[in-house]
Amino acid sequence: MFCEHCGDVDGEETGVDHDERDCPWYDTDAGTLTLDAVELADALTDSADGVPALRAAIGLLVAHGLWVKRLAETPGLLLIDYSGPDPKPYGVDWVKVVEALEARELPASGGELRLLALAASLAHPAARLPLGDAVTGLDSTNLRLVLHAIATANGRPDAA
Repeated sequence: MFCEHCGDVDGEETGVDHDERDCPWYDTDAGTLTLDAVELADALTDSADGVPALRAAIGLLVAHGLWVKRLAETPGLLLIDYSGPDPKPYGVDWVKVVEALEARELPASGGELRLLALAASLAHPAARLPLGDAVTGLDSTNLRLVLHAIATANGRPDAA
């Protein structure tokens, strides 16, 4: 069973399989986790430091603007540390992002979904995406963001 409050799947994180009512974080802050999009962007950017492909993926999401805001509103796709007094996001759960994309669970336009899929493919090997399919139909603004992200992943952010 998946716990939406702590992300536990079959006891992997808490050591016991529990539903949300048994979760130690259930009903904290009225059962919701509120994240500030700017703080989330900063935390994700900091966590990607030193890994060019991950920095490119996070940079693409931050530059686009929409996805960081949506991740802040629906933190189920984030990696969150609950060990301290306040939950702290420290990354994107790219496997969950890929699963949500494949299941078509994310409400967004086709271009927005392609942008998220491109970010996932830069960040994680589980995301297999033909580049030709992904860039087809992107407007010039988003195509420019993608080209910059690819250059960043290659270690040449000034090349785009």
